Amino acid sequence: MEQDIPKIAKKLARNTGDLLKKYYCKKNTLIYKSDSSLVTEADLEADRFLRTEIEKTFPSHSIISEESTKKKTSSNYQWIIDPLDGTTNFSICNPFFGVSICVLLKGVAQVGVIYSPIQDELFWAIRGKGAFLNNKPIIVDNQKDIEKSVITFCNGRDIESRKILIQIYQNLKLKNNRIRQIGAAALELSYVAAARTGGFFMPGVNSWDILAGTLIVEEAKGKVSDFNGKKFSISSQNLIAAPESVHQALLELIQKTTL
Repeated sequence: MEQDIPKIAKKLARNTGDLLKKYYCKKNTLIYKSDSSLVTEADLEADRFLRTEIEKTFPSHSIISEESTKKKTSSNYQWIIDPLDGTTNFSICNPFFGVSICVLLKGVAQVGVIYSPIQDELFWAIRGKGAFLNNKPIIVDNQKDIEKSVITFCNGRDIESRKILIQIYQNLKLKNNRIRQIGAAALELSYVAAARTGGFFMPGVNSWDILAGTLIVEEAKGKVSDFNGKKFSISSQNLIAAPESVHQALLELIQKTTL
């Protein structure tokens, strides 16, 4: 059954996206969590659906989700899910939101799937087999430099991450007027992989937001690291993802700003 994980993960992402569309641009009860982040009825319903389907198909696998408690087992397989990445966008009828699913084997990402329901775009990757948008291969844009690239960013919810972000933003904005905060880290990583944008960075990462996207960027021949230039891992606290042509310049700027 494990050999079917890529196919099943893609199907689950699409089905979860279809569920989200039923709530999209309709009145949702808004709940503010202790860290002031937002959760909606759609988040919770999508989480229940996705967890139920994973547990039904792979009852022995572990699951980590943004919206519910962890399910820990002795299995080498672990599902990292965000049933609705970009909740604030979703809550204001902004179509830039998605479903993120990553499957790890012994702590290493093997399958990454990100689905944008409104655009009906499925970004996915299998370790060692490349990255794809729907069924077409994608690769990062290595032709641009940092001044000519659209760079996007997110930040963690803690105060320290926001302070770091403000420092980086101030310096980067003076160098590049094309930086944007769009509000859905998983999709922003997918856009780097698909050569739509030239880079992404984030202080204060959460694994459910970015693990699928980092695999997709890597399989699209991009470079992913932390702010120290070390290879990104599940324990990393911050993230830079970009083509090789942009990554080094972005890394140097961030290090001069924050270290």
